[in-house]
Amino acid sequence: MKKIIFSLLLIIGVFNTASAVEGNVGAGKVKSAVCGACHGATGINPNPTYPDIAGQHAAYLAKQLTDFKSGARTDMMMGPMAANLTEQDMADLAAYFSSQKRVSKKTAAIDDSSASATVSVSSVAIVTTTGAKAIYKGDVKAGQEKSTMCASCHGADGNSPIAIYPKLAGQSASYLAKQLADFKSGNRIDPIMAGMAAALSDQDMNDLATYFAVQTPTAGQVEGSDVGRKLYFGGDVTKGITACVACHGVKGKGMAQAGFPALAGQNTAYLKKQIASFRDGSRGNDRNNMMSNIAIKLSNNDIDELVNYISSLK
Repeated sequence: MKKIIFSLLLIIGVFNTASAVEGNVGAGKVKSAVCGACHGATGINPNPTYPDIAGQHAAYLAKQLTDFKSGARTDMMMGPMAANLTEQDMADLAAYFSSQKRVSKKTAAIDDSSASATVSVSSVAIVTTTGAKAIYKGDVKAGQEKSTMCASCHGADGNSPIAIYPKLAGQSASYLAKQLADFKSGNRIDPIMAGMAAALSDQDMNDLATYFAVQTPTAGQVEGSDVGRKLYFGGDVTKGITACVACHGVKGKGMAQAGFPALAGQNTAYLKKQIASFRDGSRGNDRNNMMSNIAIKLSNNDIDELVNYISSLK
């Protein structure tokens, strides 16, 4: 009888501890950006392979996140996602998604009635205007004017001809603006970019990001890799490596809403350096250390094969 009473007290204590953390809907909304790629911004998933979590019981959602983190529930994608979440993070996310309606919202159509204009510079078509202004914080034309200082490393249209520098063309504007802000703040360290970003205002960053986002990226010049393809789509269960496709998409176009960058056709030397930097800790401005947690498990050969496949994507 004493054992039964003691067990009940333990159970009650556990429940009381769990309920002690109250979730905040507003905080959960901010933290949910990383979840949107698979579950949708409001918890209505855009992909039938992932569950709708809008309107789900908060206690259930928090428990699942706890189980993913502890390993009590295993999933190659959710394990790394939950690894760095605190108890408060889980409570906030659960509160936000449980507050959402289990009805998908129709996306408002974007007015793109005005055609984009282009000019030819060194036989490269560069977009200078766009009618889809509603989706960007910056101005394309202003960004073009400010981009002259970027051209020597990244190319006039964002397609860097130098392997160690990244292509910016076609990258999501939100991602580019964040990188510039991180270079300025020191959250991402690079001696060249720190100097370049130091004097940029928020508007400058948004203008530059918008300009490069609407440019057309060039295709990669490598043949690809079967080994890299398997890692990209399937990860490696034995090493605990999550598949890249979950965040960067089937064609490597990234997921702008969740802050995951486009990788398709990117320069291989640049990709290798960034993955290696996440692995050794010299770069750490990724969301919830997701890239760091994956990169640390990659061998040099894994990285070589991965970047050869990623760069070959069209």
